[in-house]
Amino acid sequence: MPELARFTAIVPRALHVRVECLNERAEPVVINARGWYARILQHEIDHLLGTMYIDRMRTRTFMGRENYERCWKNVPVAECRRLLLGDV
Repeated sequence: MPELARFTAIVPRALHVRVECLNERAEPVVINARGWYARILQHEIDHLLGTMYIDRMRTRTFMGRENYERCWKNVPVAECRRLLLGDV
């Protein structure tokens, strides 16, 4: 397993994105994506630009996978946000 795969962190992403790109025939296309699809597009565009999750992560949330599995895996998202990010 690669070294970074042993770690995890919260990576903030936009909930909605508009991507202007070319399709497989080099024709201009506009993609309006929301939710999970928007998150995936941002992740893949980061790959194309050479950006890694450690470049975007909330550093306070960086942890080993073992710690995540032991302490955070079953904690509701809202509670994680409150505890780690100070959100209410």
